[in-house]
Amino acid sequence: MRRIDTIATWAQVIVRALEAEGIASAPLLREAGIDAHSLHDANQRIAQANMSLLWRAALRVTGDQCFGLRVARCGYPTDFHGLFFAMQSSYTLIEALERSVRFSSVISTSAEMQVQRLPGVTRLIYGVAEGVEVERIATEAFIACAVQFTQQTWRELTVVKRVLLTRPAPAQPQHWEQLLGCPVQFDAAVNAIEYNNNALLAPLRTGNSDVARGLDTVMSEYLERQRRSNLPERVRSVIVRQLPFGEVQQSKVADELGMSVRNLHRHLNKHASSFKELLDESRRQLAITYLRQSHCSINEICYRLGFNEPSSFNRAFRRWTGCSPGQWRRDEASQGVTPLTAQRLKAAMVMSPLALAV
Repeated sequence: MRRIDTIATWAQVIVRALEAEGIASAPLLREAGIDAHSLHDANQRIAQANMSLLWRAALRVTGDQCFGLRVARCGYPTDFHGLFFAMQSSYTLIEALERSVRFSSVISTSAEMQVQRLPGVTRLIYGVAEGVEVERIATEAFIACAVQFTQQTWRELTVVKRVLLTRPAPAQPQHWEQLLGCPVQFDAAVNAIEYNNNALLAPLRTGNSDVARGLDTVMSEYLERQRRSNLPERVRSVIVRQLPFGEVQQSKVADELGMSVRNLHRHLNKHASSFKELLDESRRQLAITYLRQSHCSINEICYRLGFNEPSSFNRAFRRWTGCSPGQWRRDEASQGVTPLTAQRLKAAMVMSPLALAV
């Protein structure tokens, strides 16, 4: 169970775009619960929930459905740590795309990107991790940044063929094409950039394999530092591994992490967390995932989550969502996520102390 967060410098790009529109960013940052002093530090991360609040606030105050595309004009390569420089140093375009997939979590751990080869074009698909909700405007902003980076870096190549967006066609689609500088297909099945295949293997004039490998090392070390510094994430990972074997004991988790129970409690407290909260949140997230898998019976889910009996699972699930597991599954199956269920889940997130930490 990984922490879902975004590099703090990405929020800095949003702030620049707001201020370019003459909009004060400080009130919106406070509304989103984001510390303005952290935005210049790439080692700082912002929880996905807080980033979503900032994007929604920006959309509200600008009233501009194209705002995400305009954000791209305010980004610098350094806002993305070493990722854009590593792509720029790649020997070929396909190598650059594969590198962006491999290190996408440097920017956000919500991403599940993939390269898809098709006749004539190759797609870089901007997907999200299962169970994660990302604001549409956020996805479009990052796609716009990638398109702008490509067009500015490799001007001599006709690289980008078109952009695919899942959003419905807007009233004035020409604005989107003007801002992106390429054709746009709306109501698409995926959010993606399509690249011409004839440019994939051409040596790039910016390529430098030694620099690219060096930046790979820098980004790998960055991700490892983030992993090690995030004790709650490590605790959640151990909890998830131990849940199928019954009730998870704090002492066993501490042993696996090479810590005493007292030290584990003390260090989690520094992260404004606790073992009990992490166990509860891990169970809640897994319960939702398992209930979406029709082949898992509710009794099976109960024991997978380490509950001793179904009644204990039912009580916990009602506390999380306000309804029984069976009712939640019926709502999901009949209509997707119904407004009532969405409201219950939102309420559960608000009640959970971990809601802004995952």
